[in-house]
Amino acid sequence: MVRLLRVREGREADFVESYQGVLERAVRSPGHLREQLCRSVDDPGQWLLTSEWESFEAIKRWRTDPDHAALVEPMNACLHDDRWTGVFEIVPSGTGARKPRRG
Repeated sequence: MVRLLRVREGREADFVESYQGVLERAVRSPGHLREQLCRSVDDPGQWLLTSEWESFEAIKRWRTDPDHAALVEPMNACLHDDRWTGVFEIVPSGTGARKPRRG
């Protein structure tokens, strides 16, 4: 899952603190693999959150859990409405393929 977020000015510390609470719960959820929070160097109000799960079903369970909305509400309260979320799947790209030999 990828989220592009705009944090309200002056709410950055609140956002990070509330994100930590969400992260503590997410890492205990079945199928959660890794998470990363990044802040733009060009636009400090813009943040990128990536969350990797072992399957679409695992992330769907996480996002539809009855406690999820209440858990993310403090984090979402720090954000502007112009946010974007997308769920992606890895597509084999052949990066592990051997390069042809020359000679």
